[in-house]
Amino acid sequence: MSSVPIADRLRTYVTPSSPLGPSDAAQITDDEVAARLFDIHNQSFYKLLRRDLSVLIGRRGSGKTALLNSYKYRKFLDRDGTPATVGNTSDFRSYDVVIDAVTYKQFEDMQKLVVRDPERFRTIEAVVDDWESLITDYFFAKFIVEEVDGGRKTEAIVTLNDYLHHDEDDYKRDVREMVWGRSLREKIKALFHLHGDHHANRLNRADALEVAVRHLDNTKRRALVVFDSMDEYDVGNVTFNRTLGALIRFISHFNSRQDRVKIKLGLPSEIFPEVTRASANALKDLINVDQLSWTAIELAQIAAHRFRLFLELYDPDTAVGLNDLDLDRRADVHEFWTQFFPKVQLNRYGEEEEPLTYILRHTQLLPRQFLVIVQRIIMRSYAELGHYRKCQSSSIAEAIEGIEPLIASEILHAFAHVYPFAEALCRPVFGDFPTVFSFDELENKWRKKGRPVAKVHVPDLDVAEFMEMVVRMGIVGVGQEEKDRYYEGSFAYDSLAPLSIGEGNALCLHPIFSRHFNAAGNDKKKAVIPKGVAGIRWGGR
Repeated sequence: MSSVPIADRLRTYVTPSSPLGPSDAAQITDDEVAARLFDIHNQSFYKLLRRDLSVLIGRRGSGKTALLNSYKYRKFLDRDGTPATVGNTSDFRSYDVVIDAVTYKQFEDMQKLVVRDPERFRTIEAVVDDWESLITDYFFAKFIVEEVDGGRKTEAIVTLNDYLHHDEDDYKRDVREMVWGRSLREKIKALFHLHGDHHANRLNRADALEVAVRHLDNTKRRALVVFDSMDEYDVGNVTFNRTLGALIRFISHFNSRQDRVKIKLGLPSEIFPEVTRASANALKDLINVDQLSWTAIELAQIAAHRFRLFLELYDPDTAVGLNDLDLDRRADVHEFWTQFFPKVQLNRYGEEEEPLTYILRHTQLLPRQFLVIVQRIIMRSYAELGHYRKCQSSSIAEAIEGIEPLIASEILHAFAHVYPFAEALCRPVFGDFPTVFSFDELENKWRKKGRPVAKVHVPDLDVAEFMEMVVRMGIVGVGQEEKDRYYEGSFAYDSLAPLSIGEGNALCLHPIFSRHFNAAGNDKKKAVIPKGVAGIRWGGR
């Protein structure tokens, strides 16, 4: 436990230039600070609590890293009591040892070692075995250090240490230095030399894992290996697809064998269809999978929680006036933002909107997108007013216009390995195109403007594949139900199985991409609103 007061440590991360804290959870290295910034009252967190969950799927910016990292600071999350949804099948407090399996650099190294010679065919079982060797031995190394540092240098730990050094040839040493890093390897080596004689019985990997499991059982603890992987995968590479499929199979098999050590893997949902196709047996390997998704009220709640924390640190007089609000209540979250936002916000058509709704419909309901917009609103308003008590309409409009291109670029980049020419294809199609349209109108524009571009970049791309692309990426939504203020559409950004569209469908363009692609608006001057945002209801719980 740090001797520095938590308020001072919070100020390292929550600053006037970053009032809602870092948008990337990986930047927060202080577990107690991370816990203070983390809001447990959302369905995504409850999904993570499934003890049988092996693979967590989520879009870039959905909070995969924050959720997986939360296993490391569960003791700090008890400050508000145990969540009501924690039950017998929950793993809220299940893991006493939490090990980060790999950074992006280590994953790249693991990938190279598993792929080996890309020209040579290898059975899926052989690739699974390689993943098992790399990850299990890495777990042993980290676990040994954890136990020795914690004063638990038992006979079992000595045995595991001996296992790692039996039959260690030059190849294994090079692999471990590459994957573990020099510092971990040297530390393990030093521990080994402290113990002297080797054990006579040489263990195989399965036996070594059993030793680790018995040690955890004897000390009444459980261990978790968090494999928070990269946002980008070369899914166009057939060999790598098999490698990724083998990794998922290994984790599925590993988690089914015993209950004391588990692995949880985070994967981007942008490539989930490719992951499914890469799996040699999807029905077997991808059963214990769940996807992160967020509601509009949950995003408003997370941002309110963080902004109130900021005010407690930098403007306690304003924070005191918010003490009576229960941010677990929908109505109180709305009341919180009502105290800061104007009553109405004018959109690009000059029509009035509720400010929270206006902001939320310019996101794909992902925490990072919403937090970055709200953070910019707070900072711009402070620059104009000199205080944090109000957020101006002009700051809201400026934040949307300034952040919108960044959000669009991040979405396009997240799909770069699947659809590398998405932006080049979409710009001529949606430029000067209405925000509400029919399938036939989009197909006609594609033939005139999109197909010539496709012939240069992706000659085999046909209209059906283009339609699948724009729907899957959340650029185009299905439906355009006309409301008093909006056209409402369903967008597939929170679905692992994108909506299919065809002749006769009414379609619409997501607000994020309307300005990004220079669309023309629509005759009735009504904004497009995604269904999840349109369905938000304030008041009640």
